[in-house]
This record gives sequence, C-alpha cells and structure tokens, in this order.
Amino acid sequence: MSCEKLNTILLGGRRGRDGKYPAQREILFSPVGRMVADALPDMCELVYVRQESEAELEGVPSIVCPDDADFTEMLCAAAEKLDGDVMILSTPMPEVEQEEYERVIRMHRQSKNAVSMLTCGAMADTWHCAVFQKPVLKEILDSHPMSLTESIRIAESISAKTESCRTEAHVAVYTAYDAYCAQKIIQRRINAALMDKGINMLDPEYTYVSPYTKIGYGTTILPGSMIKPGSWVGCGCTIGPNTILDCASIGDETSVNSSQVYESKVGAHATVGPFAYIRPGCEVGDHTRIGDFVELKKAHIGNGTKVSHLTYIGDAEVGERVNFGCGTVVVNYDGYVKSKTVIGDDCFIGCNTNLVAPVELGDRVLTAAGTTVTKNVPDGAMAVARARQENKEGWNDRRRRMHGQKD
Repeated sequence: MSCEKLNTILLGGRRGRDGKYPAQREILFSPVGRMVADALPDMCELVYVRQESEAELEGVPSIVCPDDADFTEMLCAAAEKLDGDVMILSTPMPEVEQEEYERVIRMHRQSKNAVSMLTCGAMADTWHCAVFQKPVLKEILDSHPMSLTESIRIAESISAKTESCRTEAHVAVYTAYDAYCAQKIIQRRINAALMDKGINMLDPEYTYVSPYTKIGYGTTILPGSMIKPGSWVGCGCTIGPNTILDCASIGDETSVNSSQVYESKVGAHATVGPFAYIRPGCEVGDHTRIGDFVELKKAHIGNGTKVSHLTYIGDAEVGERVNFGCGTVVVNYDGYVKSKTVIGDDCFIGCNTNLVAPVELGDRVLTAAGTTVTKNVPDGAMAVARARQENKEGWNDRRRRMHGQKD
C-alpha cells in the first residue's frame, strides 16, 4: 500500500438540542472526536472542520467555518486546502477500530475506486465514512449535497466507481443517547481487555475506565469507580467502591476507598479513605494513611505519616512518620494570602490543633490537644497554647434551675 498520507476530515457542525456538537460529546471522560482521532491509522492526516462556536480538539488542526455553514460549505472550505484523495468522517463513530479504517483505505487504493464507503451492517443505506478521489468530490459538491449519504448517491448517479466495505453495526454519535450507547460498547471492550490482563472487576457494568489510563496487574476495581484520563494505577491496588481518580498516580498495593484524587500522587502500600479528598498538587508518600473526611491541597506528605480523620492540610510540607490527631486544621489562608506550613519528622499533632501559616515545626515536636500554633516550634519541643482550665462549682446546676430543670 502507498505510504502517502491520506487527508482525513472529521466534519463538525450540527449542534444538538442540548447545544453540544457531536465531536465534543464525552465518552468515558474524553471528547468523542479525540477517541476517533486516536483510532485512525498512521496513514491518515486528520483535520477537524468545525464551526466557529465549536471547541478545538487537542492535538488536531482545525479549519474553521461560520456557524451557519452547511455540509457542502464546510467540505468546500476543507477541499480547497487539501490535495489528493480525501476520507470524510461525517459523524464520529468511536467504536470503529483502526483495522476497519485500514480496510476501507486499502480497498480504495487497490481497486482505484472513485468513492469507497465504510458501511455498517444495520445501516446499509446510510454512510458516515467514505474515501473520495478529489476530482469526483469536487464534482459532487457542485450539486450541493446536504449529507455524506446524499453525496454517495450523487456519485452513483454520475456513474463514478463506488464500492462499499461492510463492518459491524456501529453507533454514529449525534445525541447524548447515542454517546451513551456507544460508551456502553466501548466500556465493555475496555473492561474485558483489562480483565484479560489480570485486573479484577467485581461489576464491570458499573466500572468506568478511560482508555487513556494505565492499570497494573492484580489490581481490583470495585463498582462505582471512575478512572479518568491521565491516571496511573500500580499493581495489586484496590480502587473503590465509588472512587474518582483524575490524572492521579497510585502506587503499588495502595487502596483508595470511596475517595477522590485529582492531579496528585499517592505512594505504595498506602490507604486513602473512606471519604478523603485529595486536591491537585499533592504528593503522598509510601506507607501513609489518609483517612476519613481528610482534605489535602498542595500538600507533600512524607512516608509513614498518618492523617486518620477530620483534618485539613493545605499548602504544607509534612515530614515522615508524623501523626495527626482528629480535627487538625492547617490555617493556610488569611483571606488574601495563602501561606506555607512546614512540619518535620516524627511529630505528633494533637487533636484540634490549628497550625496558623506561615509556621514551622521542627522534628519530634508535640502539640497539645486544642493548641493554636502561631510561632515556630524547635526540635523536640511541646507546643501548648490554650487557656488554663477553671471549674466554677455549682454554676450549671443554678442555670438548670433557672430553666425549671431539677438537679
């Protein structure tokens, strides 16, 4: 087969009732157009012909047309800038795989067809993908067709040589429901491939994994989990149930239970959750514990540190083997400026401690429960900052009597 690149057009336009364009609809957390672009073989040189109000597709060059441009006007704008044969994808079909595109291109070149179509089994008279010789395409566009199917009928009417290549029934994505139907098929395909590679899924129908992720052998993904693009999960992990990983990196044999991790790294042999929230910019070390109702933001957490429950750590650098008591807050924001907190190794942060940034705690520091730390604490010291307790005898019994309650 010729090594010449085949000009390929992904045609935009045709906004749905919900205001979305077909190529921008999401399937497993990515635009459909992006998935189509990645399924094309290397022999294709893709351009996205879109209307002004359509968003770009990352990594795909665009030809921009007015929002009122119709099918013929958009194709004419592209044809003027492209030489040689042209493959047109009139509607994104994210289920079509590379081998199927290669088949129709090979048939077109070997048979020297004027038009070669990729047709689905259930829609034998409707086409969403076709390869045209450029002179034939120009002649067809002179008749101002309103769809790819009409273009092929015009080609047949002028006795151009046409041939179709049949594939399985695929969903052309126009509406949100189309995207859902296509997603279910792709979801089953991805999950089956993952299970074949040694990843365990308790219920694949309720497990959502982007194709742009990497998951290690022996990992278990529990129902309700969403692993979004850019995420990396090591071997032997347990993810879920009801967990979101978004551009997250999870080390070997770590569990993330009913929690959310965004644009952050969690080390190996760690536990996260339930109900933890790790916001962007965090790096959590090995053998760590990020427990229930813990929120992290731009925090570096050292190896062996435990943040067990009801704690907020933001804009902080925390050493190794630190223990955080319940209800600790790193007070990083004064309403105008976000400041940094530094905590050394082997510290013990007592319950209900407030660490008012900017502040530094040395190694082996202990803060007494209920302390508000506003000054730096040296190595090996204990910080206590709370009012001395005073007992007022009989005070509450008198108060109860005032409200008609007995002693």
